Amino acid sequence: MRYARLCLMLAVVLLGPSNAYAANEIEELKIQVQQILKRIEQLELAEKARAEALPQAAVERVKGKEPEMVRSAPEEPVGRAKRVTTAENSGNPSISVIGNFTGQRIRGSGGVNSSSFLPLSEAEFIFGANIDPHARLDVTVTGAEGGMAVEEGFITANLPWGLNLRAGRKFLPIGRVNEMHPHALIYADRPNGLVNLFGPEIFIGDGVLLDRPFFVGDSVQTVTAGFFGTQNDVAFDPTGTSQYAGIARWSGLWDVNDDTTFELGANYVQGRNGIAAGHSMTRIGGGHFALKYQNIGQAGFTLEGEWLRRWQQQGIGVETAVNDGSYLLATAALNRNWQIFSRFDYSQQYDPATLGGLKEIALSAGLAWKISEFQGVTLQYKHTRNALAEVAADLGITAGGRANALYLRWVVAIGPHGAHPY
Repeated sequence: MRYARLCLMLAVVLLGPSNAYAANEIEELKIQVQQILKRIEQLELAEKARAEALPQAAVERVKGKEPEMVRSAPEEPVGRAKRVTTAENSGNPSISVIGNFTGQRIRGSGGVNSSSFLPLSEAEFIFGANIDPHARLDVTVTGAEGGMAVEEGFITANLPWGLNLRAGRKFLPIGRVNEMHPHALIYADRPNGLVNLFGPEIFIGDGVLLDRPFFVGDSVQTVTAGFFGTQNDVAFDPTGTSQYAGIARWSGLWDVNDDTTFELGANYVQGRNGIAAGHSMTRIGGGHFALKYQNIGQAGFTLEGEWLRRWQQQGIGVETAVNDGSYLLATAALNRNWQIFSRFDYSQQYDPATLGGLKEIALSAGLAWKISEFQGVTLQYKHTRNALAEVAADLGITAGGRANALYLRWVVAIGPHGAHPY
């Protein structure tokens, strides 16, 4: 640009009015000045192109030092069509299938002798996705014994002030075990104490749950409240007429150190039952705890347990039935793949005719092999003594009898699935 200004000044001088030059000489100078201006313009364009090419050349030099795998990645920018496709797929549900193959061999009082070898006891089809930034939908469909049903199906809404709302069909948060899917448990059966209180199936309710977690020092505390339909025919309504019950729960989790946590909680449930024509009620209360230690090498141990008591009114003038159900579980992780465990189950049915009541105990021991994140095998032995009515029916023996049970479970999963509850 500097040379262009000089040439223009020269041209003005030369082309200005003057008698010192002949007309032909002036014309020749004009041609030369035009050629110089054109050449200067070409040089300026070339210099501009070189300046724009410098960043790209630096990138190419860096690429020459990158591994081949990096350079082979597609360099074309993401177009609008690709961005739109990604946005549309972000709301599609993740789908997973979990197969629970559980075989058992039972020997019990009265000559009971039954066995099965790894049948598909339950298959779970899990669908879940965020509806929008404010809500999520989760549905679990189970197939067992030739039939299919919606085991869980609920919406989770994130409300203001840190509140979480869950509406629909869900495992009720009573104790620790009831709100977990069977494949997430280290053992293959259901604790006898819960079987005596709620039956062999998980205690499920259709309703609304509202919870609010908050921090106190180094701990997190969660308060939950809600109501649900009392469809459980053991604890509430054997007639099948659905009533409603309320639930309240508190749980706290503390960090003992970098490798150890301690959990403590309590819950209470109350609602009408269909046992009598009057306003008979069922109340359930209890607590749970869990102490967990795990180091960076995945070795560690857990000690957990829960105790629940059920008060079940039988009608006006009839004694209230009181039952206890509890368990204590200890596990030891040898490494990230192998675990051993032992569980003690205790149940009691209070009898007004005696000072105490009927007491049932069971002892389990087992070995769990976590092959990978997607499959695991459990081998478990359980001895039950003085079985109460619900456990006796589940094992196929007479009430008050004994049974030895051997379980072999193989759980496999395909597709994405979320982390199990802590």
